[in-house]
Amino acid sequence: MRAVHSCFAVLAVSGLPLLFGGVAAAHHGSASYKSDQIVVLRQSIVTEFLWANPHSMLLFDVKDEKGNVAHWAGEAGSPAAIRPLGWNKYSMRPGDVVTVELYLSKFETDVSRIDAIVLRDGSVLKNSPRTDRGDISRY
Repeated sequence: MRAVHSCFAVLAVSGLPLLFGGVAAAHHGSASYKSDQIVVLRQSIVTEFLWANPHSMLLFDVKDEKGNVAHWAGEAGSPAAIRPLGWNKYSMRPGDVVTVELYLSKFETDVSRIDAIVLRDGSVLKNSPRTDRGDISRY
């Protein structure tokens, strides 16, 4: 009986990397975004704010100079990562007008990584406490 328990323990422990290895390898950080320039989109209208894992998402509309509406998606950190920076699931609601400071996607149009959100009252929600845009760690 003791051998069965030992065998089970070895299998359980050796299987942990298989369980969690895919999750760790799947996280992309900010490599999909152009971190050399912040783009500022003023008068952005929130259509939805998703307070979710692994990343919170801001869906918003922006009109160009000709009045055409572009539908954007902005990725932010997980709720656990951005809550200490002042965010909560009610930070933005549909219809809110905000300024979105973002990094553009290297591969998609109208997709971004959020650097900060400036709310109507002037308060700022940063997506990260860092100020180096990943230059130091190359994330």
